Formats: sequence, C-alpha cells, structure tokens
Amino acid sequence: MNKILKFIKGYIVWDKAHESDIPFLLFKFNNVFLNNDQKLFIKHNYDIFRTNKTDNFNKKIILLELDGTSTNAIALSYLADQLSKKYNAKLTAFFPRVPRSFLKKINWKLRNVFGFLPVYSVFKSFGVSSFLTPSLNNYLSKESNRIYKEQLGLINNKSDLENITIYDVLFGDLIYDYFLKWEMVPTIDIKSKKFRTHLKYCIKLIVYWNNFLVDNDVVAINVSHTVYSNAIPLRIAAKLGIDCFQCNESHVYRLTHDNPFAYKEFVYYRKLFSKLNDEEKVSGIKKAKERIDRRFLGEVGVDMSYSKKSAFTAPVKDRLLSKTDKIKILLAPHCFFDSPHPYGINLYPDVFEWLEELVRISKLTDYEWYVKTHPDFMIETKSLVEDYFKPHSKFKILPSETSHLQLVEEGIDFTLTMYGTVGFEYAAMNKTVINASLNNPHLAYGFNINPTSREEYTEILMDLKNVNKPKINLNDVYEYYYMHHLHFNRNWLFENFDLTENLFALGHGRMGQDTAVYPYWVDNWSKKKDEQILDNLGKFIESGEYRMRPEKVL
Repeated sequence: MNKILKFIKGYIVWDKAHESDIPFLLFKFNNVFLNNDQKLFIKHNYDIFRTNKTDNFNKKIILLELDGTSTNAIALSYLADQLSKKYNAKLTAFFPRVPRSFLKKINWKLRNVFGFLPVYSVFKSFGVSSFLTPSLNNYLSKESNRIYKEQLGLINNKSDLENITIYDVLFGDLIYDYFLKWEMVPTIDIKSKKFRTHLKYCIKLIVYWNNFLVDNDVVAINVSHTVYSNAIPLRIAAKLGIDCFQCNESHVYRLTHDNPFAYKEFVYYRKLFSKLNDEEKVSGIKKAKERIDRRFLGEVGVDMSYSKKSAFTAPVKDRLLSKTDKIKILLAPHCFFDSPHPYGINLYPDVFEWLEELVRISKLTDYEWYVKTHPDFMIETKSLVEDYFKPHSKFKILPSETSHLQLVEEGIDFTLTMYGTVGFEYAAMNKTVINASLNNPHLAYGFNINPTSREEYTEILMDLKNVNKPKINLNDVYEYYYMHHLHFNRNWLFENFDLTENLFALGHGRMGQDTAVYPYWVDNWSKKKDEQILDNLGKFIESGEYRMRPEKVL
C-alpha cells in the first residue's frame, strides 16, 4: 500500500491534511486511473460540445484552472463553451503553481505533453487544447529574486505581510493564508526560514503570472478559489481588465480588481432586498424565521449541508456557566488554517493573533471567559484551541457539543467572533455579538457590534459594562438569513441542487470527489436543460453582474 501511495503522490497534488482520509484517497485514485464514470462523461462531452471549434490562427486565450473535482468539471464545461464562443479563443487549462522540485517539473511537463491523467481527458472533452504549468526562465528568476529582497526588507510585522503589494496588486492576504494552509500552522513567524522560503516561492508565482498575462492575449480566466495561491493569476488578470470568473456547481461569480472575492454578495444584501416586491419580502422573512426555528430545534443541516452535528441540541442537566454576576463572554474561534482572509483583511491577521489579544484583555478585566468550538470542527483545530488555552485559567473550555441554547439560558452576555455564523445566531436569540472584522457577512445590518479598528475593539472589550448594545430588530436577522441562504437560487446546473448535494456529499469537504456524479449527470441530461444552462450563462457573461442569478431556473 505504501508503494502505491508513493506512486500516486508523484502524479497528483497531495494534501497532507488528508493523509488518512479514505474517501479522499479514493478520490486521488480516480485522479490517476480513468474509470467508467469518467469515460461516460467524456463521451457525452464530445457529443454535445463537438461543434465548438475556434479559429486556429486566433491567438486569444481563455485560462481554466485545472480542477479534478467532478461537479466543477461539469460546470466548467458550460462556462468554457460560452466563453470560447464569445471570444473565438482557444481553451488552455493551467496549474496555478510552480512545481516545487526538479522531479515535479519533469512530472508536470510529461503530464502536459501526454495528458495521461483522467483530468486531462475530461478537460479535452469540452474543448481544452493545451495545458500550462508555470516555469521561470533566467530573466524571470532574477526579477523574482530582486522583488523578494525588496519585499523582505519591508516586512517588520504580520500586518506588513498582509499588505504586500506587487505590480500595484495586493497579494499579502493570499501569501499569508497559503502559508497557514501549506504548513498547517496557526500563525506565521516572519523571521523563520520556512516563511522566507514560502515568500520567495509565492513571489515566483506572482512574477510568472504577471509576465504571462501581460505578454499573452488572455481574454478570460476561471479559478477554483479566490483565496490561497490559486487567486494570484486571478488578481493580476483583474488588474489588467481581463474577464475573471469562479464557477462551480452552485455558483458563478465575476471577479474584478475592486472585488476579487467570491461569496461576498452580503455587501449588497440590503440594497437587493429593498428592490424585491412586497410579496417576496414577506415570504422571505417568513421562510427565514421558519428555517432558524428549525435550527434552534436541533435539526441538522438546515441550509448547511456540510454540517453533520447540531450546535442547538437540547440543554443538558449540568450547569456550565457560573451563577456569579460577572459579565460572561463566549468565544467562538475559527479554524486556524482555513483561509482567515476569506473576504479580505480583518482587524487581526489570523485567528491566533486575535486570541492573543483576547488573552491579554482577559488579564486586565474581571470577566468570565468561555470557549466553545463547533462540533463539526477539524480535530486539528479543536486540539490547538484546547492546547492554546490550557495555560490560561481564565478561559473555560466548554464541550464542543454544548448547546448554544443552554448558554443563552444560563446567561451568556456577549459572543465574540471574527466573521462567524454566531453573528446572526446569537442575534436571533437577542444576544450581543462583537465581530473582529469589517469583512463579515452581517456588516450591512445593525444587529452586531462592528469595531472599525483594533483600538476600538480593545476599547469596547475593556468596558463592556458601558457598551452601547445594538437594538436588535429580528426582522433584520430574518432578512439577512433570507438573503444569505435562500434568495439566490443554486439550481443553475442541477435541477435540484440540494438533492444532488445530499446524494454526493458535495458540501462536506468532498466537493464532487465522487465520480458517480458523472453518470447521474448524463442520465438526467436533456437538450432543453442544456439550452437553458447555456442561455443563463450567456446572459450572465454579457451582464457584467457579480453573481449569476438565472432568469429561468431548471
């Protein structure tokens, strides 16, 4: 088995965080050996996309990030079709990163030339004619080293790192989050050799992609993520005015230099809701209240398909909070590794730095502090949280399965998060939440406290007795919930996305890793459905809008 895994690691992008994850390993096997599901989908694509030809003399390029997930491949086949027809441009699939060793460089060259892995066959089936892997020549290597030395001298703290800007494009948050994910660590030591090696590597990517996008006639690009190193070519392309997209089985986004993040439509929630007719407003508020009530009754997975455990179970008999009159604070930490900058810069550069500030404040105040992780949290994050707070006796670690209902019943006064779902959940229970980020999904509404700086954040926490609590309007909470979870239809590709999501576990860290979705797709395909998908996508591409909202749903 070890020999087989070593072989596979040589031909795939390996993620050490999933080393013992059997479904993930099966997914990786499917990335090496073409199976019958993939063969069926490939044949289907050749049948329906065979008329999509481009002028061989046209030098225009559409870049599509190479993505082995099944559902993304289905979605991307349609985006590729519409973009290539619009621009009469050739489709090129790309790997976003420079291979980290000589052997990996050779490996990627062989892949690109011979295309012997299933993902290459899948991408070819919907029109991709070439494959690209970053590689720096001597000139670009010298340019990269020059910029690295220049940037290294500018980094005196983590905020400096967050704000690294090269070619007038912000990359600091991407470099930061990619380091945490790659190394599986909670924070960065900017003086460490590991970080310096990482910084040099990321600057290589930046230099390569800037050179490629400036020198070639790239007219559009699609990426799998708008965070980590995947987003480096996206950010440069957006700065150059190239059409940028993130397309998957449930969403299609257009990204720009001013807004390079997907999933940030919350900025527009109030404006969008105000434009709805009265009937939809009333219906939306009612639906949202019903869904929140179901969550509070302990139902699992309500508009959160990735969740397998409820945080709102019935209270247990044993009391968890003390009966003192002291102010009681609940801290709801986030995953340390999973992109602390999903929507942009926060008050603190990472979760660890945020916790450090809370520990400092705890020593200067006479509050009671409680810490609770989500029951669905990664085991690595749970362990890190527990280990982190062990030396700090002022913080009591609560069992992850503790019900929020019980904490509210026993007298929690304030809840702290950076940008988490407790922002609306505790507001729905008429409790005050203080966010540590202005890039949080609840910002458009007044039911949380949103400090604008670290100084204001600290000032508020130091004097909670006199804090000006928001007057919570439950209709605002319901409006937020409706816009965030219910308003945007996700059935642009599948007729019933929720059903498909449950069938193939798309939301539970699997993201279409099951190739059985391919025969499901082919069996349920129809010409009418095909035409509707293409029509919706075509109109979205021409619209200039941020997120696709199909006029007609499947």
